[in-house]
Amino acid sequence: MEKHASLSKREKRYEFVYLLGLLVFTVIILSVVILRKFDSPFTDNLMLETQMLEQKRKFSKQQALVYPMLETTYGKISSLKRETPQPFVQSDIKSSINDVANSFENVDIFDMRKEGYLQVAEFYRMFYLDKIIIGKLEEDIELFDKQFKECSVGLESMKQKQNAMLSGRN
Repeated sequence: MEKHASLSKREKRYEFVYLLGLLVFTVIILSVVILRKFDSPFTDNLMLETQMLEQKRKFSKQQALVYPMLETTYGKISSLKRETPQPFVQSDIKSSINDVANSFENVDIFDMRKEGYLQVAEFYRMFYLDKIIIGKLEEDIELFDKQFKECSVGLESMKQKQNAMLSGRN
């Protein structure tokens, strides 16, 4: 009969720790050999962050240049009175609106906030057209009031003439 040799509990623990350490060491060596050819995903992160910061800086710089243009364009549109503006004033306002719309056109900025300036320009166009329409409506109302007063005066004078003619007959 053969005797079967068995390990004690302590020897079994040492053997387990040894095999576990050997497995970890093997995994580390294989990982280094396999992954050494690949780029680290963390190196691109720093580059992307710097590009984003650069884009934000460019946008802020361009925004500082465009802000006075926004203010002056709004002031020009707000200052329109009831009467129809002169043609050179109209063309100046239209060119200012186009300048606002194209303020980020020739700048290589990939920030989504630049699309907001197109919306601001569209608002300015609508505001300008509303001012023009309101001015024309108010001119028409004044014209109709003037014509109504003239007609009223004419009607009164005609009634007076008829009354005078009727009283002269009697």
